Amino acid sequence: MPKIVDHEKMKNIIAEATWKIISEKGIHHATSRTIAKGAGLSQGALRHYFSKQESLLAFAMELVKEKVLTRLRNLNARELDPQERIVEYLLELVPTDEQTLLEMEVWFAFVSYGKTKKGFDANYVDLQNAIKNCIMYLKNEGLLRKTDEEKEQEKLYAFINGMALNLYLEPDKINRTRSKEMIQDYINWIIR
Repeated sequence: MPKIVDHEKMKNIIAEATWKIISEKGIHHATSRTIAKGAGLSQGALRHYFSKQESLLAFAMELVKEKVLTRLRNLNARELDPQERIVEYLLELVPTDEQTLLEMEVWFAFVSYGKTKKGFDANYVDLQNAIKNCIMYLKNEGLLRKTDEEKEQEKLYAFINGMALNLYLEPDKINRTRSKEMIQDYINWIIR
């Protein structure tokens, strides 16, 4: 009887092996050989799922985004007051544990790679839209103080990016409670 393989699950395993290699050795070591070895596959089996390294890297990057989006969708299912919802939402955009730190390491590697690799787009529009949605949500809930919304989006984007970068560079400072307090303080500053 033929073995039934869950192809999506296998692609995720390969992508997560890619993350591990990127985290431990850097993106330039994420070759088909090292990824296949990390995923416990032959190079031929790896090529069955991803014929080119670029398609594998693009999938691995999209999986980072999907993990964050899944956590954000789960937040939408919870009963939270608007201010608490925004704080929890923004908290998902910074590293708060080993898993989210790994995702952040990989994300920053992809962003850097995209700056030098022609044709590879890290596409940070999603993050910019997430921040814009936070500001619009606060406005629609009647919580945002009268302000230049576009400027507020830029400031919040810079704050979250800076916080994420600091925690990435100094992972010993990762503390979910402390990060939540900092985000709460920022939100308190921009609401009525």
